[in-house]
Amino acid sequence: MFVALRSFIRLPRIGRIAIVTAFAAISVLALNAAGQQAPPAQATGAAAAPAAQAPASEPGQASCSTSLDRDIPVNLTFKAKVPGPLDSGRMKAGNKFWVILVNGLVFPGCSLNSGAAIYGHVVSSSSQKDPNSSEMSLVFDHADCDGHPKKEMQLQVIGVVGLDASMRMHDAVPLVMNGKSRSVTAAAAQTAYAGDDVLNPGGPVNTVHPGVVVGLPKVKLEPQGGPGCSARFTSTNRSVQIEMGAQLIMIAPSAP
Repeated sequence: MFVALRSFIRLPRIGRIAIVTAFAAISVLALNAAGQQAPPAQATGAAAAPAAQAPASEPGQASCSTSLDRDIPVNLTFKAKVPGPLDSGRMKAGNKFWVILVNGLVFPGCSLNSGAAIYGHVVSSSSQKDPNSSEMSLVFDHADCDGHPKKEMQLQVIGVVGLDASMRMHDAVPLVMNGKSRSVTAAAAQTAYAGDDVLNPGGPVNTVHPGVVVGLPKVKLEPQGGPGCSARFTSTNRSVQIEMGAQLIMIAPSAP
């Protein structure tokens, strides 16, 4: 090594420059050769990128099983009373709760008596200040069918009526069908709410506009706006509050 170094030093200046230039060229060629091996690794990374970005594309609501882009006839809906306040300030993702069916119904494979429990859980909950805002997304996926407690079934919230407003509305008139409660697909026209126009302002009578909120001025509802098409409630308060005694207007996915 030292012999080579002394030999290099003894070379004329032009010779030393030529050797350095040649060495640099060889180094660039070596780096380019190494760089040619990079695309397979980059290709692997590019293939992995969509998987990492997939959650961002998942909220596409086209995958929701029920289309709620049109008004729902009142006789295809049912009501469930909130037995205790639903408050996003106290309820976090994963918390479970139940609401109470107001009038008995008969679904395919499930008879629900008046007072039956419908079970739900919180999918997401958050709040912030300056300005105050909050959100809470809910899913209802079990119900106490006659003889089949906590049977799995998907139910969708399309509206909510506050306590004061619900007290001014008529209860749905139950119809007897084979000794059972009314069928959700065969309810008669007398099934009604007082002030149907309130459930669909400016729309056809005896219909519910998905997302309608009555008597809770600071609360908004997106029936399928939450994760996994869950019902998303938002508020301009620090927490979303659905008061005790309020009524949820619901449908079964097959009803529309």
